Amino acid sequence: MPRADWNIVKEAEINLPPLPEQRLIAEALSDTDALLAALEKLIAKKRAIKQGAMQELLTGKRRLPGFEGEWVEKPLSEIMRIRKERINPFNYISTRCIELEHIEPISGYLLGWVDSRNQRSLKTLFHSDDVLFCKLRPYLRKFYFSTFSGVCSTEFWVFTSINDTVANQFIYHLVQMYKFLEIANSTTGTKMPRADWTLMKDTVFALPSNVAEQTAIASILSDMDAEIDALTAKRNKLRDIKQGMMSELLTGRIRLVGREDTLPLSTRPAT
Repeated sequence: MPRADWNIVKEAEINLPPLPEQRLIAEALSDTDALLAALEKLIAKKRAIKQGAMQELLTGKRRLPGFEGEWVEKPLSEIMRIRKERINPFNYISTRCIELEHIEPISGYLLGWVDSRNQRSLKTLFHSDDVLFCKLRPYLRKFYFSTFSGVCSTEFWVFTSINDTVANQFIYHLVQMYKFLEIANSTTGTKMPRADWTLMKDTVFALPSNVAEQTAIASILSDMDAEIDALTAKRNKLRDIKQGMMSELLTGRIRLVGREDTLPLSTRPAT
């Protein structure tokens, strides 16, 4: 376990601006922190609203106007199937590869990908409109609705509808339900817990018999996701701005007072 050594750290020399400028810098960075905190609070509120909407819309407790067909109950194995096409990326065409770290927990936000040709382990093929769900440590709640075809870590389940009576968009929101996550967390293994499909596939879920209603529900929830994604992108951009501010303001590259002089002496932390 590497640890910082204060006896080494305390000898580091740090250039400081005059005290009034220190206060201005701290105030500017604190204002940015306050904006970030407000965005985080708003994102959490929007996510809570979406969770509430999911529990109402995905269970039939609240019906959308214009839909009156009955809902049916089916086990997961009759709603979706797991794709099992595996490839060796070294012998496959170059394509986007999604690893575990590329999906943000809870939000389903895709953070990036890598070139599959740079990977060596076996990967799972997925197609546009498939649903990726991370079976490793399912409590992290990593899921993604694919907008392109590619490959991914074998630690993802790649879900697709069992037939044309189920919309993949509906499945994407179904895997985010508390009920699904609860059974997914009935895991095997301790150090590396994984969800077990054999323990999940017979669990019954309700869904509209009308695919159009499934799609309409998914569309409403996806609109909520888009709003959350926009706020998330804004938050991430503000984080980058703050990092840039710190790099510039805490090194003296940008000054907050109209003076050209810098503090000539280096200051050490008090011992």
